[in-house]
Amino acid sequence: MMALPKTGKPAAKDSSSGKQKHEWTVLAGFVIQDTKAQDKEFECVALGTGLKCQHRGQLSKFGDSLHDFHAEIVARRALLVYFINQLYSHLHNTSSSVFERDSENNRFTLRSHLRLHLYTSQCPCGSSTVPDNEHDTMPSKRRKINPSDCSLIRGSVQIKPGRGDSIPTLSMSCSDKIARWNALGVQGGLLSNILRPVYIKGIVVGDLFNHSYIDRALNQRIASAGNKTMCEIYSTNEPFERSQSEMLKKYEPDDIITADASIYWYLGAKSSTALVNGSKQGAKVAKRGATACQPPKQRSEICKLSLFHMYSTKLQNNNGFEPQDSTMTYRQAKDRASKYQNAKTKLLSTDEFAGWVHCPSTYESFTMDGVYIEEPLCSKVK
Repeated sequence: MMALPKTGKPAAKDSSSGKQKHEWTVLAGFVIQDTKAQDKEFECVALGTGLKCQHRGQLSKFGDSLHDFHAEIVARRALLVYFINQLYSHLHNTSSSVFERDSENNRFTLRSHLRLHLYTSQCPCGSSTVPDNEHDTMPSKRRKINPSDCSLIRGSVQIKPGRGDSIPTLSMSCSDKIARWNALGVQGGLLSNILRPVYIKGIVVGDLFNHSYIDRALNQRIASAGNKTMCEIYSTNEPFERSQSEMLKKYEPDDIITADASIYWYLGAKSSTALVNGSKQGAKVAKRGATACQPPKQRSEICKLSLFHMYSTKLQNNNGFEPQDSTMTYRQAKDRASKYQNAKTKLLSTDEFAGWVHCPSTYESFTMDGVYIEEPLCSKVK
């Protein structure tokens, strides 16, 4: 983080009162451990910062901006770019890769001596922050996270953001999303077409750490749902200088604010990239109802459209896999990974994940070139 450019990083800002406000944020990163190395070498391959997400009225139907830019989600999207580049390297022998081909089913898998770990400077929002003895009286209903009433968020899924008076979003809490990654793998539906599940082996948490709460939210919930993939949970006392806790050591509570921007970086990137409201900083954000997506140079590499285009052109259509039609939508491409989708459906139909808010197909009906395909009415209503 220290070595990255200052663009997008938390900073001091002037306020209307004339007094400076100091931004704080959350940092998350993915690390790959080489267990064959003599010192079990660790290498950071993706990171992200952020605390915000878009509400439903701000979403683009073209997939050219992020819905959720909390640090853990941004870091995971940067990880997917890294994965795509590593798969491309393997297919074209341009450099060594963290993946190898599984001869049994023609898909790829993470090399057996490598382990994936997640770091987050603050406990993931949602169920991971809720005490074990606080029971949820309405586990099957959809609710937004309300930090002032934590008794309403245990044992069920939650929707960001935290303010009860805010416009609803389509983004589940980070605890919910990480639990899903633990059950299904971080690769998601799109990459599951060619990549076997990649699981997080360990999670390191900074502020607000409580092993029992986090284990219940990220491990025990998926165990109750019938999954056996568990991650180790660790704490760290190494401070992140722009965390809320560190900023409160220097400034009064009224003098610190959440950072407006997010940043992402992945191993192999020329530099980090700053995002504001889910789009590349400085890009002209398309208004709601826009008839075309943002140009490639203006959108980030980690939005759904960019990932879909990268996956389609680098991996899917040129390497012996089942051809992908140019009119295929992002949702259709994800649905081709039937084994992943069946496992996802099974997981999210359990009591532990009741109320999960699925992204409507309206926001995933774009092609790899950003052309929006209007769906028949019957396919929208499910």
